[in-house]
Amino acid sequence: MEPYLSQILSRLAAGASRHRDLDAASRARLALETARSTAAAAADWVAVAVDTKHGAIEGGAAAEETATGPLATLRILLITARCLVEVAREGKPRPCGSGTRFGLSAGGRALVGIDVLPEPGLGDGAIFGGHRAEVRCIDPGGPQAFDRAWREEAGTRPAQGGVALVLGAGNVTGLPVADAIGQIFGYGRAVVLKLHPVHAALEGVLRRALSPLIEADLLDIVAGGNDLAAALVAAPDVSHVHLTGGQVTFDAVVWGGPGPRRPGDRPRLEKPITCELGNVTPWIVLPGRYTAAELRRQADCLAASIINNTSFNCIATKCVITCRSWDQRDEFLAAIASRLAAAPARPAWYPGATALWERFNGVPAPADGSLPWRFRTGIDPALEPALVDREWFVPVAVEVPVDADGIDAFCGAAHALVRSMPGSLAVSVTVPRSLSNHEERRAATLVDHLEYGVVAVNTWSALAYAAGSIPWGGFPGATLAEPASGIGWVHDPLLLPLVHNTILRAPLASWLVPAWFPWHAGGRRLASGVVAMYTALARGKSPLPHLAAMLPAAVGQRG
Repeated sequence: MEPYLSQILSRLAAGASRHRDLDAASRARLALETARSTAAAAADWVAVAVDTKHGAIEGGAAAEETATGPLATLRILLITARCLVEVAREGKPRPCGSGTRFGLSAGGRALVGIDVLPEPGLGDGAIFGGHRAEVRCIDPGGPQAFDRAWREEAGTRPAQGGVALVLGAGNVTGLPVADAIGQIFGYGRAVVLKLHPVHAALEGVLRRALSPLIEADLLDIVAGGNDLAAALVAAPDVSHVHLTGGQVTFDAVVWGGPGPRRPGDRPRLEKPITCELGNVTPWIVLPGRYTAAELRRQADCLAASIINNTSFNCIATKCVITCRSWDQRDEFLAAIASRLAAAPARPAWYPGATALWERFNGVPAPADGSLPWRFRTGIDPALEPALVDREWFVPVAVEVPVDADGIDAFCGAAHALVRSMPGSLAVSVTVPRSLSNHEERRAATLVDHLEYGVVAVNTWSALAYAAGSIPWGGFPGATLAEPASGIGWVHDPLLLPLVHNTILRAPLASWLVPAWFPWHAGGRRLASGVVAMYTALARGKSPLPHLAAMLPAAVGQRG
């Protein structure tokens, strides 16, 4: 190992030992200090991120990169600080909203529901208007048992210590930062963050943004390729590995090569690993009667989920599931296609994207280096299984119509279809308001029993990731041999025990156009306004002037 890496890891090991002795209130202050330094570096962070992706994303470039970079980081740090203050005062964080509910069940499991959205004090009434999120945890035996489990988790998890290697993903700039923050504050570990080569230009900016953590010997940042990653994985001072990426990377780190695995195979990696490995992300659209506004809004949400970040997201929608006999199907698909046709093609900035796009489409990519959107409808998975048996990390998606003569048959067929597809990270379900009581119960059963880490109703599941307080990861049960969408959770500042999954619910339609829609003319102003609001909160000032300043941009578009 290079001497400089040994020095970094030695320093981090010492920092982790000191960090274990910090009380929760001191950790909260460190989180707020890091939020202030992140705010100071926000503009440069966005500029480098846009330039990295060739700066060729239309007017929404800065909005998109602000939202998924410094804004998301600020939000996670503010929520982390709030939760740590409550741990110091009360022994565990407080739930949001109406609190904690017992008596829930799904798949034969007794569950506890904890409200985590809207987050108090962050302007979520405006930012996440009408959205609600409930984390569902396994019930260990009633309110007192769950309270004991939560207090134990809040007291012991952040004191685990050691040095974690975070192998950062190369698609979203805030993602590796969030992974590092989770390791530092959620587990009490110091972190060596190995940036993906795509993000190498961000190293200097991220050092400034996260400088309090670096100065506390809790973080160092390096950039490089596979050789650097291998050296760090093997380093004796690294006690834990966390990666966000694909199955190929996971297999290389854990097993030394691709599968399949045979009985008795032993992993090469002998250290604990957590990971998030992506998803063939489905969006199930229940048949029923939708108003024109509802149909348009849901089509827009779905189109935006494909466009965002050039579809280089582990939760970009890849498979839309509809009912073949649904009388609004053609209208709905046409609305999606229209939005995609109006969106300018974006550069193929992610490594290997052009070849993968050509493989999916069977035609050469444009000579200008861009990747047009492709949405294929009427697909039969039995005839073209390759379209749904892997995650196509390019701007493409398919629609699969199923034959069903009612909600019961459709929900059963849709459930069976998604169970046959790889991944357990996140799924979206659109549910009409025109259902009978029986149909509503059947739709609710589908939502309850979908085995995904996040089930989003009437919205894109990525909003769960953006919330910063919703545990993010594959559905529980993954193993080293069969990791599915990953092992463990990130984004759990509430330090919740026994997490099962999360249900995120949103209005079917709203008169306001969401700021995350790439065609929102005021998106950049809104994203910058939220950063300013979060900055004020980190500095102990009122966010209200910044919230008021955003109103013209928020109401400037309606849909």
